[in-house]
This record gives sequence, C-alpha cells and structure tokens, in this order.
Amino acid sequence: MMDSEELDSAVEAHQRKLIEAAGTLMAVQRVCGDKVREQTKSAYRRLTDAHLLVTGVLGAALLRINGIVKPSTNNSQERNALFAAFVIGAPTCENTIKEGRYLQASCLLRQEMELLTQLKAVRAGQREEKRRSPNISALKDSGFGESLARLYDELSAAAHASKHHIVSSVTAYEVSGDDLPGPTSGTRYFPEFDEGCARRSFSLHLLLTVGIIEEFGIALRENGDGEGLSECEIEAINLALDLMKAEGMIEISV
Repeated sequence: MMDSEELDSAVEAHQRKLIEAAGTLMAVQRVCGDKVREQTKSAYRRLTDAHLLVTGVLGAALLRINGIVKPSTNNSQERNALFAAFVIGAPTCENTIKEGRYLQASCLLRQEMELLTQLKAVRAGQREEKRRSPNISALKDSGFGESLARLYDELSAAAHASKHHIVSSVTAYEVSGDDLPGPTSGTRYFPEFDEGCARRSFSLHLLLTVGIIEEFGIALRENGDGEGLSECEIEAINLALDLMKAEGMIEISV
C-alpha cells in the first residue's frame, strides 16, 4: 500500500497524462450544452412568459410567509419539506431541459411528479412511508385529469433506462457523407437539441409547478396564513395556462 507521498506523486503523474482528455470531454459537454440552451430559449416562445408568471406567483406566495414563526405540526413539517424540495430542485430541472439532457430531465420531472403526489397524500392523511414510490393515481383527481398519471410510466422507464428506444432517442446521431451509401446511425456523447422534447418537458414542469402552487395555497389557508392565493395570483396562473394552450401544449381546462 502506498504512503501519502507516493499516492500524491502517482495521482499527479496520471493527472498530467489525462488532463487534456478530461478537458476535451468537459469542453465538448459545455459547448454543446450552451448551443442547445440558445436553441431552446428560442423554441419556448410564449412558454417563457408562462414561466415568469408561474414562478412569480410561487415566489410571491413564499415571500408572504418568509420570517413568520409559528407552532408547527407533523403535517405542516412534512408539507413544508416537500414544498422546499420542489423549489430547490426546480432550477436544476429547468437547466437540464434547456441544455438538452432529456433523459436526465425525465428523472427530475418524475421526482417533481412524486413530490406533488406526496403533498396530496399528506394533505389527505394517506402518506405511506413504507411504499417505495407514491400512489401516483392521486393525480387523477387533480385538475389535470389522468394525463399526468399516464406520463409517470414513461418517465419511470426513462429514469430506469429500461427501454432501449427511449435511451436511443436521446443518444442517436445521424451520420452522412459522400463515402456512405446512405444515412447511417451513430451514437453521440453530447447533448443535441430536440424542439418537441424540450417544449413538452418544459410544459410538464410548468404544469407540475402550478400543481405545487395549488397545494401551497391550500396549505396557507389551512395553516391560518391568510386566504391562500390572491385574486391577482390566480389570474396570473390562468393567464399562464392560456399561454400554454395558445402554444398547443395543453388541451384541457384546469
């Protein structure tokens, strides 16, 4: 077994040999991610406006309770932790979608869906910590109908990489050239822009955020922190949903 000095020396020697390869790999990821990010921003169109409205309402609701100290219950502690987990993870989910890392975004969207489901379960007094995953059927009773619950199976397949066609769809690369008989499929090791996937993923994130806001408004009323969402905030949410409808991303009335 190496002593500390020998270990440091060996590590430094290998780092010198590998630093160029490591730098190249990370540079390709960053450059391609930045390129996809710019393409994604253009593809969102009015979804960007919807995002500002939804995020603004969530932020305004959180600011109203900022700094307030009051007695807590097991129920309120559970709900607060779930709300916080969603808010903390939201930027990561959004950035992952923007950079075209769609398989990883599916994992994050699945977790967001589970956080919303757990919030509903806690409110109903039906949360079961022994379950490995929440009872996603609770979303069928929400204003979003059954569409979110159906999406859960697809997100789970992506999260577990259990279906080849899902993994292949986000890593396939079309290769063409004069010396090839026709289009040839390869495998890419960097993110690439997919407009449909970007818009669908971002829209799902927005809908889940609306669901979180709905639960937060209910919690505010039940905890005695006012009347929940204000009339202006509800109107802003409805405007965001109208923008999503105009973009062809939702067809249901919420």
